[in-house]
Amino acid sequence: MNPTPTLHTLDYLVIGSYMVFALAVGVMLSRRASQSSESFFLGGRSLPWWLVGISMVATSFASDTPIVVTEMIRQYGLQRVWWLFSACIALSTGMFLFSRLWRRAEITTDAEFYELRYHGRSAALLRGLRAAMSGVLTNIMTMGWVTLAMTSVIATIADVNRWVAIGLCAGVALTYATFSGFYGVVLTDFVQFFIAVGSMVYLGALAWGRVGGWEAISAKIAAAQGYGPTWTDLLPDLTTPSLDLLALVIFVGVLWWTDSGGYTMQRLSSCKSERHSIGAAIFQSVFQTSRVWMWIAVALVSIVLFPDLSDTPFGDTQAYPMVMNAYLGPGFKGLLVTGFLAAYMSTIDTHLNWGASYIMTDVYRRFIRPEATEKHYMLVTRLVVVLLMGLASAVVPFMKSVTQVWEIWALTQAGLGIIQFSRWFWWRITAFTEIALMACSLLLTVGAYAAAAVFPDFGMFGYAWAEMRFELKLTLFIAVTIPVSLVVTYLTPEVPVAQLEAFYRKVRPGGFWSVLPEAVQALPGRVASARTVADFFMGLMLMFGISLGIGYSILGAPDKAAVAFGCAVVGGLWVHRWFTKDALELGSIE
Repeated sequence: MNPTPTLHTLDYLVIGSYMVFALAVGVMLSRRASQSSESFFLGGRSLPWWLVGISMVATSFASDTPIVVTEMIRQYGLQRVWWLFSACIALSTGMFLFSRLWRRAEITTDAEFYELRYHGRSAALLRGLRAAMSGVLTNIMTMGWVTLAMTSVIATIADVNRWVAIGLCAGVALTYATFSGFYGVVLTDFVQFFIAVGSMVYLGALAWGRVGGWEAISAKIAAAQGYGPTWTDLLPDLTTPSLDLLALVIFVGVLWWTDSGGYTMQRLSSCKSERHSIGAAIFQSVFQTSRVWMWIAVALVSIVLFPDLSDTPFGDTQAYPMVMNAYLGPGFKGLLVTGFLAAYMSTIDTHLNWGASYIMTDVYRRFIRPEATEKHYMLVTRLVVVLLMGLASAVVPFMKSVTQVWEIWALTQAGLGIIQFSRWFWWRITAFTEIALMACSLLLTVGAYAAAAVFPDFGMFGYAWAEMRFELKLTLFIAVTIPVSLVVTYLTPEVPVAQLEAFYRKVRPGGFWSVLPEAVQALPGRVASARTVADFFMGLMLMFGISLGIGYSILGAPDKAAVAFGCAVVGGLWVHRWFTKDALELGSIE
């Protein structure tokens, strides 16, 4: 049974102290953030690698991440977290490629990229569409699902009205995001990182030890009704075709594609130099590989303690905070609630700042008032921040499961990462390519869920839509969106060579640019080269080695852990050599 939800006076003191700190940051930095749009959205492009790296990590796990990891493992087994492990591939490309490319582009938002890479009305249209999709739809959905996750924590831990509590947290995040801009975001992220990571590692270690460690946990899960001995397998049987093996192939081969855009691009662009952006990407990559295990430990413990939560108000969504409530005493419970608040507020303030940057830079300033004063832009920006928070709060009551929202969002982006990756390195991609893919994936998602709502038996491959595995849905969508977008590519006009050359000279990506003069293609400092393939795989050795090494250590397989850590050492030495070599070319970190 879960103990009665309650917080001690000491817990409220810990939580209150953090809230006061966050508000103080907003007040202290308000004048500095108001100097210009670049100051408000990018901190004046003056930030060091270590601060930006910590900020990226802090933002990347919100209150929803521990919740959704727990949901995934409880509903699908340990293999489902390969959805997150596949991020190692994206992190490796981000480290070697996009940390440099985005900084060289010198833009404020990734939507601004379209008029740098493409040409004419189609580029302007795509910029506006992307700004609306990312700045409004994606941000509202993201802030909505992290608020839903935070709601489940508050309802489980504290005997207070959860909507009052969420309103207070959102209000504090809104205040310092509105007044302090990007400066306040990264400064509070720095503190939030240590609070959230420290408290969550503590809970994972405490809960793991209290239930008896790996042997006791694996035995109890194997015997629990609805689970079984394969529930804790990290990998499927690689010798026998199965849906689990197919899911692994899809996660590793399909899901990772991205060009590190969005708020990651914003962070990389805020660095004081290209050299610092690379350092920030390396820091993010190394930490991201290992963080998931502090949540996996709690997820497995939750199955032992609470195998069936179908009769609770939030179901599996509240499993993680129920473990908190079961094991943490006064003070420590408040610290971990503060950790969740810190993670929640880190994501909220990032998405408010990032979302407002789209609306201001790519819509208002680009199409509505291109010649207004900075004072006017700052006023409108702050109004947009407030509006986004209001819209995000309004959608929360309509969300039922964090995992479900994650899946729907991923389907609306099906195949987009592949095209966004390719546009840096292949000249033939056009604005129409991306417009076609965005429209196709959105229509497929809306159509499929609408059909399932009207026709309960709607589906394919012998499965109703509601019962079909997410991996199959995603693969099916990509099999449609990519061919459609490529057909549109060849049926629409090419980007003018002059536009392509200007773009190539600015960012020097390397790759397939046969329409450009050989002298342009041979410019020094190209990001992608023949050696990049070796760099990429060594980066994977570093990150997968760390992640699997930690995992096998926890899961009682020291021999596999030793091999994984050995791979991490080899990969780490290679990455260090690459970074040191580039230091001679790009200048040392000051």
